[in-house]
Amino acid sequence: MGGLSFEIDPQEILRLQGYRRPSDVPTPEVLEILQAGLAEAREAFRPRWVYQEFEVEAVDAAGCRLRGGSDLLIREIPERWGPITTLGLAVCTVGEGIEERIESLFAAREFPLVSMLDSLGSVAVEALAEGFHRQLCAERLAQDLKVTPRESPGYPRWAIQEQQKVFALLPAEKIGVRITEYCVMTPRKSISFAVGIGPGARMGSTASPCRSCDMRGCAYRRAPRRQTLPPPWAAEMDSLGLVSQAG
Repeated sequence: MGGLSFEIDPQEILRLQGYRRPSDVPTPEVLEILQAGLAEAREAFRPRWVYQEFEVEAVDAAGCRLRGGSDLLIREIPERWGPITTLGLAVCTVGEGIEERIESLFAAREFPLVSMLDSLGSVAVEALAEGFHRQLCAERLAQDLKVTPRESPGYPRWAIQEQQKVFALLPAEKIGVRITEYCVMTPRKSISFAVGIGPGARMGSTASPCRSCDMRGCAYRRAPRRQTLPPPWAAEMDSLGLVSQAG
């Protein structure tokens, strides 16, 4: 896969900061901190990814077996993904630079910027994974293949412990990503995921999984469940130059 384009939406960053309702209006000071965070991110981000595809030998409601013997226990594949012939595995990261900068700012007691930069990193790595998924879909469609929605370890249908299997199959260390004994990735702003691929695979939206998630009141929601109108403060964001940043 060649050069990858992705966008960081400032509105998603502010939603992660708690500005979720039309009545939640960020102050000019908050928007200035957001602007500073985006400038910091441009210097700190080092987007990288690793991806491989594996032939699927068998699939059932409990998961799939890859040719070679690895079992990935992603539940409900036939129901949700339809018939797949290949499983794609990916690890994406925006690198360790963002965490190093956060630590530096924390030591300097720049707490508002620390919080904003942490949210920005979370939105950015999700945007990177979405951008990768969109490009993969486009490339496989050109080959008359379909790509399913993403599924990540730690979501309800795929236990976090399965992360060990993903890292056993992918050379994630080549992009500087490792996992702890608790299956937590480092750098923290990293995402691993699987997709199903095949002529009859069931495609879905390439949008954030938060847009189809039913968990109400989630503190980590990165996007509203349904498409909404721009917030009333969108014009003020535009006036400050806070538009989506391309990666």
